[in-house]
Amino acid sequence: MHRDSDDNTPLEQPPRVRPPRAWRRHFETAAVVGSLFLGGFGSGYIWSARNAEAQSLRQREDHLAEIGRLRDAYDGRIASLAGRVNAAADTAASAAQTAGEAASTAQTAAQTANQAAKTAAKEFKKP
Repeated sequence: MHRDSDDNTPLEQPPRVRPPRAWRRHFETAAVVGSLFLGGFGSGYIWSARNAEAQSLRQREDHLAEIGRLRDAYDGRIASLAGRVNAAADTAASAAQTAGEAASTAQTAAQTANQAAKTAAKEFKKP
């Protein structure tokens, strides 16, 4: 229905207020830039998440390989050192046995020297 201009009754719908054209252009620019930024951020996040998963798997395999390599290297060194330690223990045991025999010989020599001293003292006292 068309109303006359001299009618003072309120309108059924108030007039629409639109923001200025410059504000609309700024909003459109912000929306475009924001969508580009968020799209780049989202795709970068997805790519980096997939890359990080692959990197962590590769790093885990590298760590396990390094642990195996170190274990092999140290097993060889420990086996080599075990032979040397056994040889050193045998040498120490032999040296201890030799020292014991030397101590026994020294004790026998001391007893013989003591007997010789007593005999010499008796000989020296006889005039």
